[in-house]
Amino acid sequence: MKTQEQIQLINDTINKTKENLKSSAPNFIFWGALIALMSLIHYGFPDYIQQTHYSSLIFWITIPMIGMVLTVIYNIKTREKTGYETHIGRALKIIWGVFNVAWMLLIVISILKNQNPVHSILFLLGVILLITGLLIRFKPISFGGIAVIACSVLLVCNPEVNSLLINGTAALLGLFLPGLALYYNKSNV
Repeated sequence: MKTQEQIQLINDTINKTKENLKSSAPNFIFWGALIALMSLIHYGFPDYIQQTHYSSLIFWITIPMIGMVLTVIYNIKTREKTGYETHIGRALKIIWGVFNVAWMLLIVISILKNQNPVHSILFLLGVILLITGLLIRFKPISFGGIAVIACSVLLVCNPEVNSLLINGTAALLGLFLPGLALYYNKSNV
């Protein structure tokens, strides 16, 4: 096989993966909207969300866990419908699976240390988004990852900034908008 044919095969594989990942766009959109909405609700109604020492924790764990179950069910059904899996698609599935485990560990560690986990979770999410965007060569997801990392750095460098507003902004810039871009992507980006 000639070099040009190999390059074309690699590009075709990446474009096919990108097309297959369009079915993942609802995941990005769902999580971006959910996290932004949860952040806005918590910001707007702190007395309601923080009624007890554990109510905020329950709010931020229960709703995402339900969301995780729903997205796993959606992804299993989507995968069954497709009938096959590419190597890049499998790698991304593993990467996002590791993210979910790491997210849960960060929650447990933050509970044990009585710390706010937002900056750590945002940094992890930003790195995973950046890896995803670079693997599938889709700039909106890469830029979303960079934006989420920047939000994490902002929280570390300026702790006075409201973490709920930054978290909501990061969800919109890193998940929701790139998800929309992926959903409406019609050409090879």
